[in-house]
Amino acid sequence: MPAVSTGVRCRSRAASTPWTQWRLALLALALAFVPAQALPTPQEQDDARLVTAADRRYRTDAVRTAAAPRIDARIDEPAWQAASPLTDFVQARPNEGEPASELTEVRLMYDAEALYVAVVAHDRSPEEIVATVLRRDAPLSTDDSFTLTLDTYHDHRRGFYFEVNPMGAKFDAQIEGEGGTSVAARLGGESFNANWDAVWYAAARITDDGWVAEIAIPFWSLRFDRDQLDVWGINFRRNIRRRSEESYWAPIPRQYGATQMSEWGVLLGLAEVSQPGNLQVKPYALGDVGELPDGTVHTDGSLGHETSTQLDAGLDVKWGATPNLTADLTYNTDFSQVEADDERINLSRFSLFFPEKREFFLENAGIFEFGTGAGASARGLVSGSVVGFHSRSLGISEDNEEVPLHGGARLTGKLGSWTLGLLSMQSRSTDDLPSNNFSVVRLRRDLGSRSTVGVLATNRQAGGHDYNRQLGLDARWAVNANTTLDAWWMQTSTPGLEGDEWAGQARLGWGTPTWQITAAVLQIGDNFNPEMGFVDRTGIRKLDGSIHWTPYPSADWIRNNSPHVNITNTTDTGGQLLSRFVHADWDTFLKRGDKVSVAINHRFERLDLPFEIFEGIVIPPGDYTFNEGNLELQSDTSRALSVGANYKVGDFWSGKYWQLRATAGLRVSPRFASSIAWNHDDVDLPQGAFTTDLFSARINYDFSTRLFLAALVQYNSTADQVLSNVRLNFIHTEGADVFLVYNERRLVEDADLIDRAVILKATHLLRF
Repeated sequence: MPAVSTGVRCRSRAASTPWTQWRLALLALALAFVPAQALPTPQEQDDARLVTAADRRYRTDAVRTAAAPRIDARIDEPAWQAASPLTDFVQARPNEGEPASELTEVRLMYDAEALYVAVVAHDRSPEEIVATVLRRDAPLSTDDSFTLTLDTYHDHRRGFYFEVNPMGAKFDAQIEGEGGTSVAARLGGESFNANWDAVWYAAARITDDGWVAEIAIPFWSLRFDRDQLDVWGINFRRNIRRRSEESYWAPIPRQYGATQMSEWGVLLGLAEVSQPGNLQVKPYALGDVGELPDGTVHTDGSLGHETSTQLDAGLDVKWGATPNLTADLTYNTDFSQVEADDERINLSRFSLFFPEKREFFLENAGIFEFGTGAGASARGLVSGSVVGFHSRSLGISEDNEEVPLHGGARLTGKLGSWTLGLLSMQSRSTDDLPSNNFSVVRLRRDLGSRSTVGVLATNRQAGGHDYNRQLGLDARWAVNANTTLDAWWMQTSTPGLEGDEWAGQARLGWGTPTWQITAAVLQIGDNFNPEMGFVDRTGIRKLDGSIHWTPYPSADWIRNNSPHVNITNTTDTGGQLLSRFVHADWDTFLKRGDKVSVAINHRFERLDLPFEIFEGIVIPPGDYTFNEGNLELQSDTSRALSVGANYKVGDFWSGKYWQLRATAGLRVSPRFASSIAWNHDDVDLPQGAFTTDLFSARINYDFSTRLFLAALVQYNSTADQVLSNVRLNFIHTEGADVFLVYNERRLVEDADLIDRAVILKATHLLRF
């Protein structure tokens, strides 16, 4: 069998150097006291709270209405005529700084309960409008769309993202630290939480001269300071998909994206709105009928099964304790509606990172982020990623089995310049595990306009001497508009482990519209053990750097090029080389969204211990050098038929391999979409040859913007299993759902059933 994720990290043998630990710890502390960028003085502003050039230039006044509009995409109420339209959108892509190719009119008004937005998106060729999605929270990047973004604290650090397409499909997200932008993503430390769901309303329709949308966002769905309602950050974006055109009311440089809050304009004059503090109660009830293995084998060799039934209920409560703090309580926390994990085959010797998908843990997840993040580890490019807190460690064991949770509580929000996150969960005892309490404290203080300093503390306590604790410090210094310096340090404490229980990193990032450069040093001690976080490799020191160049040529058919080089050098803490990874890549993006990429990779790996890469095939200790080439082609995913392929060939340990990743997507209407993906590895080693295959097929049918059917079938050759997941989701009222789910696992060779279940779950949202 190939190597699997067991939670066991590879450890180097060399001893750590204490002076390096203290250097990084002192650097993290020092950053807290480095002067941050100074805010403009009142003399440099026409208003003490309009702190950026965009604030002072792009301003709109809130218009109060006595009659709430009907959200039906027909803006014929007289109240809308009192709001002057905002126009003059400016392109970010493809022709930065030029006027948008089509006229967009945006009107805003509000009452005590909600903010209302009306959009008239003119289009001289309405028959060419791209609208292929109806499903809630499906990515709308393949469609024409309109986006509203709000910075309700006007601190340029955290905000809300609302997007709608011409069919009325909705997408929302939370923004932390100007997350999701091209430069910011490369410089690190940002968050775009697309799994967050708010209660809001939207309707849209295509007309003879374009399309129209109406949006209503209840104030109780947002968080803001009632004493500072007079200025909110705000911006609007329109996408015209067939032209790959992205335009904004307050212009955004093309190297960034819609979440670049420091470039937004402002909404002025909100007053006397409803108190955002509120109580929401969301009970659930479910029934589960399934067939599980009973441990017997029939005379024909098939597995014996027993019928299992379950009736369960639970409760989630959300309380706006203050206008700035939200308390969430959960009892008998339920995970049944979670979509299936994507199957993965691990041919490395390091643990895999799986993302969180459970609803309760997704809201405000960005507040708890700490460390290098999971991106590199999840992509499988390099090892040595550290996540200070990963909520998937709560209620899911290392072998991916559910551990029941009694429940818990979370408090998140903002107090002045402080961002606060508190979480405590209690698990139930099982035959294999005792009951555990999991607690997290996260504090972060804003300094100046973009700098921060913070602390993270975690504790897993099972009683007595069975515990795991962690303390971390982090800081970001915004040296100037283009340069950031980040540092963090973490210390763990685990009975039975002594010495070298720490990890730390310092990272410098510099970015301009066409260049992005990063450099970082990371060290992880031999006994560093963040049981409530994630680390895939310990006992290492890693140096890495990258250079990205992003030119925008004047060619009619090319949007931009993106050549880049990444170099990672990993040693043990004594300086002996363990791994080296050099990646040189040239990406070309065409006007419509197609991509062509050519890359060359060079790797060095030193194995101190053998590891089993596949059943019966063991890689022996030694030094290995291998090179590979990679070709990637991806067509525009907004087309009715899109295809992609990634072909890699080269050395692999002491042998050769080739790898193919192929995808195809078909959209025959806004209601129906399907895709297939095939991942194939063909490995030829002196110790033996083997192949692996992963195949998945997805079918989505959207009956409306409130009723969706999704099916996922996956085949994993190494497990010899077919896994099926079919889910029907009905949103009966905004924020409340009914789920009907069918799950099944079968062996492939004899089509023998492993297990299956039918689950019916209903939730309801009550507001007080």
